[in-house]
Amino acid sequence: MNDSFNIFKEYETLNPCIQHKILSKLQVLQFAKHDHILKKGEICKGIFLIEKGCCRTYLENGGKEITTNFRIEQNIISSAYSYLTQMPSEECIQTLEDTTCYFFSHKNIHLLLDEYVEFNIFVRKIYETLLMNEINLLNSIRSMSALERYEQFMEKTPQILQRVPLGHLASFLGMSQETLSRMRGKV
Repeated sequence: MNDSFNIFKEYETLNPCIQHKILSKLQVLQFAKHDHILKKGEICKGIFLIEKGCCRTYLENGGKEITTNFRIEQNIISSAYSYLTQMPSEECIQTLEDTTCYFFSHKNIHLLLDEYVEFNIFVRKIYETLLMNEINLLNSIRSMSALERYEQFMEKTPQILQRVPLGHLASFLGMSQETLSRMRGKV
């Protein structure tokens, strides 16, 4: 769940000229609780850096929402496949709280990549983080029971537990809300 690096700290290590250029390209976006940052079928046109708030990604399947991840402050959220391919997204991104994000568009990222070699390292770390998040999620689904995933979630991201609705957490863990309630009573 946790990103492998803190993008805000990593930003501070960049040359001041590049920092200024990045700031000039970022757009500050405010979202209310339950707003959709990205809907199914839309193209993910950038990466969102969460300054304040909590978001989830989910898939729609037969009228049912399946939560695939959560992100909070100082994390990146995006539909990685849609962003990288610029194809319509199967995922949705929704805020669970009032949220403030810095939006970094695909177009502006590529303009800066062409202009600054040093920026390539920064963006590579963002892409690596997106990829590692996806790999970690897939590995946990493939190799862990729902109880093990819940215990790992509690251990690695306890700050999220109180911020997400029980139904979304149960969906993320691949169980019913009732099963999660029983499991929480045992842990």
